[in-house]
Amino acid sequence: MEKIAYYCQKCRAANETGDGNCWRCGTRLMLMVFPPSLRHEEGLPPSFYEDHLLERVSLLELHLSQVMEQLKMAYEFMQRETKTLQKDHLFLQSFFETIQKVNPDFANLLNDEFFEIYNEKTKTLTEKNKKDKELKKILSAHNNKQAELFTHLVKEGIRLFSENEERQAFRTLERAVLLSPKNVPLLSFVAKKLFAADKFEASKNYLEKAYKTDSQDAGILLLLGSICADRGEAEKARKLLSILANNQKTTTCVNLIWGMLAAFEENWLEALAAFKESSVSGNCPEVSYLVACANFQLQRYETALAQFKQTVSEDENFADALFMQSVILKILGEDEKADELMQTAFEAKETGAVSLEFMKKKKHPILKTALPFRHFKMEENQILTKGSHRMRKFFRKQILRSIG
Repeated sequence: MEKIAYYCQKCRAANETGDGNCWRCGTRLMLMVFPPSLRHEEGLPPSFYEDHLLERVSLLELHLSQVMEQLKMAYEFMQRETKTLQKDHLFLQSFFETIQKVNPDFANLLNDEFFEIYNEKTKTLTEKNKKDKELKKILSAHNNKQAELFTHLVKEGIRLFSENEERQAFRTLERAVLLSPKNVPLLSFVAKKLFAADKFEASKNYLEKAYKTDSQDAGILLLLGSICADRGEAEKARKLLSILANNQKTTTCVNLIWGMLAAFEENWLEALAAFKESSVSGNCPEVSYLVACANFQLQRYETALAQFKQTVSEDENFADALFMQSVILKILGEDEKADELMQTAFEAKETGAVSLEFMKKKKHPILKTALPFRHFKMEENQILTKGSHRMRKFFRKQILRSIG
């Protein structure tokens, strides 16, 4: 009868059948050599396959014991850290309660400063992690050609951006692009920075290069689609953005852009539907304002008036919303209320509001086109990046936030 080795689960040494402990390391042996069905059948020795199976199970047992040991250590570490955090929390709580009793005003000031510092550090850490992640992606996509120079240029470019030296930063990163012309993360990074700096044509050039290499990247699709929409290239913009319509991260931004494209084409029902779809994600005065303006274009004045009131309730200093509200009241014959609201809008003194040019004349204009859509009639199409300062900033922020 062929002898079958009984493998130790710790050191993997072969032992004799029946041994209770490993001859090499002394570990108690955990496995049975024979399956239960054969334990009492002396004439039926285990097969070679069973011998191999026992060896594999021994290894699995060893790995399982190692994982359990690591989990135990991790649990003990987390328990210690939790106790430390609880002690720190109790200490801070006692400290603030004592200060509150002695000097309430100082306690409130200290509490506000504490949370302000905490939020600032959290924001700084998040930005640092984001920069590190972007840098890692850019460097890993490089083909190792002059790697040291490429790494230096990219790091220097990112540093210059952090110090608001945009012009020098772009020049530095342009040199990096020459060394790595098909580096999609680098092309996307530069394009995003150019877009944020209102250099849309240059941003588009970089995005088109990146799109040739990777036509499925969500950030490239959204940014390139946004620039095409801004230029009035509706068909190309819709083709690029349609891929992102069901993406939870980008759907709000995509619907906003589709709404503006529909408004540009004077398809007000489609614009209204798109703006409403983008408002599902939560209250936002700019979105409420666009919904109200679409209803104004459809001459649904009562509905638009209610929507403008909601907009103002979300931001009482929204001058253009106040002004549009006064325009509707004038149409409905409520001249006194219209004049009051026009004065309120003027007193808001919102920088870059479109309504300022009308309010300076102190006369209610007869508007056929709502304020956020008036710039569509200009020769140079800039659907998203013209109009009021507030709306330009809003669209840019939505696009860059959706890219991440």
